[in-house]
Amino acid sequence: MTDIKQLLKEFERFAYGQSLHGAFVELLDWTLLPFKKWDSAELQNSALETYQSHPKVQQLITLVTIIGDLSEGFCDPLGELYQQAISTGRNGQYWSPEHLCDMMAIMSVGDNSLPGQTVADCACGSGRMLLAAAKINRHLKLYGADLDNTCCKMTLLNMLFNSLTGEIAHMNSLSNDFYTGYQVCTALVNGYHIPYYIEFIEPSQSRIWLHDLKGTEVKPKFDKPFEPVSASHQINGVQGTLF
Repeated sequence: MTDIKQLLKEFERFAYGQSLHGAFVELLDWTLLPFKKWDSAELQNSALETYQSHPKVQQLITLVTIIGDLSEGFCDPLGELYQQAISTGRNGQYWSPEHLCDMMAIMSVGDNSLPGQTVADCACGSGRMLLAAAKINRHLKLYGADLDNTCCKMTLLNMLFNSLTGEIAHMNSLSNDFYTGYQVCTALVNGYHIPYYIEFIEPSQSRIWLHDLKGTEVKPKFDKPFEPVSASHQINGVQGTLF
């Protein structure tokens, strides 16, 4: 588990006078501002002005610096901070330990993964499963979805911090209700892969949302009726349970 004592201390100092959850969401939103691809130069300049003129900007810079240092090696200090200071297990929000995520990634992704292959987590939380997959191959396309938008933003930041690519969707993976999507990309600038994200609300733009197949011709799997086969001899037995 990542040691976040200093991060907890600085976060509590930043959150003084407001709710911890509100302060955490403010931290996420402020950190995401410079990563977003805006539709116009005016919107971008307005976002940067908001970013630079925050009344607690120095405390936020300190927090992000600590989070960045603790994130080395595809770690998840944001998720650990949220679990210890915010959720404390409410609504079942206990994240899988990092070593367990690493084991599951090894079992699922394996050693023969190729760049561009996809990995998906339909209840991504803070993105630890995706980070574990990135430890094996950082060039995978990573897709995550969660019903809690705060979790989506944590996963989004974890991907941006590590220059990973894919998509994070705020949606209900069971009902397929879609709310907001975040496409995570990188741009090659002066030899560096600079991360950014594009926010969208149209589910048709998502690679995670289950698209309607209406109007699409689906070929049947069988071209002739099924013919039952009778046993060659009479079977006498009692139907029961498996055990």
